[in-house]
Amino acid sequence: MLIKERVETKLKELKFTGIQQALANQLSSKEFQEMSFLERLDDLLDIQILTNRNRRIATLQRQANLRWPSARLSDLDYSLQKGLKKQVIKNLAELHWLEDGRHLLLTGATGTGKTHTACAFANEAILRGIPVKFYKFQHLLAELIAADQEGQLAKLRKRLSRFKVLIIDDWGISMLDAAQRHMLFDLVESRDKSSSMIVTSQYPVTDWYDAFGDATIADSVLDRIVHAAYRLNLTGVSMREVNGITGGNHEN
Repeated sequence: MLIKERVETKLKELKFTGIQQALANQLSSKEFQEMSFLERLDDLLDIQILTNRNRRIATLQRQANLRWPSARLSDLDYSLQKGLKKQVIKNLAELHWLEDGRHLLLTGATGTGKTHTACAFANEAILRGIPVKFYKFQHLLAELIAADQEGQLAKLRKRLSRFKVLIIDDWGISMLDAAQRHMLFDLVESRDKSSSMIVTSQYPVTDWYDAFGDATIADSVLDRIVHAAYRLNLTGVSMREVNGITGGNHEN
């Protein structure tokens, strides 16, 4: 077997696809012929690092399961989303709040872009290699209850703990039953100060408390979130009406 074929075989085995493609480019391009061995190796390693980074981002985006996977903070329309201030978004985009285990609360009327903005922040985190997971509020509660009934709750919590950012979309004010209250309490307590949440809701935060039906648990859960969060209240016209938006990756 020729040396070129042996090298290609080893690169495939090692899954160094970036180097494999970059090497083929070097061998077919005259611009690399005058470069030293170390210069060419440096070029190959740069390509592999970029390939690994892109692969990691693709994996994180797939795991996140965002409703708006293409949402970007750079695409926010401040002329329509009156509740958003460019400098505030710029500061939050630095993601220092994630380092401190703080949260982000997005409230506002239906259609004002809360979920899209949440996904834009999520993508900012993903681009920095931070794991994110998206849940609709009711779907999260249902998954917690199902896991508890199947004796898999500890396993689910362990899996969720791997995500530095948990998005809880469309936090509602429907009355929670006892099981839901305790599941939510245990989840929030397990993540307290060690990870962050991005929560969206069409209801003001003050309305969330009554849904627990238990003032003590409500305070225990929400105080851990609310008092350690940055708040954005989105106002303005409905983005759905302006853009004709009907879905994203999840049904309403």
